[in-house]
Amino acid sequence: IYKKNMEKRFKRLADHRYVDLVPYMLNRITDDVKIYIGADSQNIGEKTHYATVIVLHYGNSGGHVLYNKQIVPRVHDSFIRLWKEVEDSIEVALYLSDQGLPRATYIDLDLNPDPRYQSNTVLRAAMGYVESLGFKPRIKPNAAAASCCADHLLH
Repeated sequence: IYKKNMEKRFKRLADHRYVDLVPYMLNRITDDVKIYIGADSQNIGEKTHYATVIVLHYGNSGGHVLYNKQIVPRVHDSFIRLWKEVEDSIEVALYLSDQGLPRATYIDLDLNPDPRYQSNTVLRAAMGYVESLGFKPRIKPNAAAASCCADHLLH
């Protein structure tokens, strides 16, 4: 889904306007920027809502958020729903790298290391997948930048 229309799928959080992703990011990349990519999902009625975010973090100067939202028929299987969050984040990170942008500093995974939580079932596979592609994963409670932004977009 992303690869076909990646350039026109992301909006700025500040004003919810679509951006041409690569040129937009190239104009905002600085030497000290950190790039975090993450996703979240939520089942609402008979639909599953996904949000994927790119956070450009400028140290003590704040950040800049770009996002994409998708709505699909309800995904009943939790593992499949959570795995799509991981896939969406990776797809964006790979796309940006392929376009010559700096690699994502972290892929923020909205997964819990506590085995009492359902998202823990995806954790080991997701971390291995992210690392196998050369990215650094972050998980709760350290994955706040991108995954919290995605969570905010769904509520």
